[in-house]
Amino acid sequence: MQNSLFFNFVALLLTSLRLRSFNRFDTFSRAELADAIDIAQRTETTIFGISTKAGFLGSVPGVEAGTVKDRGDRLLTQLCEQTGGQAFFTGDMLELERAFKRISEELRTQYIITYQPANQNYDGRTRKIEVRLRDRTKANRYKIRTKTSYRAVRDSI
Repeated sequence: MQNSLFFNFVALLLTSLRLRSFNRFDTFSRAELADAIDIAQRTETTIFGISTKAGFLGSVPGVEAGTVKDRGDRLLTQLCEQTGGQAFFTGDMLELERAFKRISEELRTQYIITYQPANQNYDGRTRKIEVRLRDRTKANRYKIRTKTSYRAVRDSI
């Protein structure tokens, strides 16, 4: 049996900006969404995002907690889901507290699954993966949240 080290990095992104593009409000960075996702995937970082753009004193017309309405919401959701995390959209303190609680619960109930792919060519390409329950009758009781792909690069550790 080979000794292995597993690191689990998590990033929490808390934002209240109404983004029209990924870097509209970022005047220093030249990174695109694809770059941020790539870096997070390469470093095995799971990103959870909490958007508070609906505000806590009132609501923004057309924005409800738990809904994805505009491009910024879709980009935040894409960033989180492609790194194995989840995006939350809150409109009040109770929803914000629930989002933190769900993230905390998820972090406490994570498992690490490894496998050796048949294709051992480390060519840097993106490979699709799917994890599902063997017993489909348990699918209603358990929620599996995983990354949907990985980059085939050789470990540098």
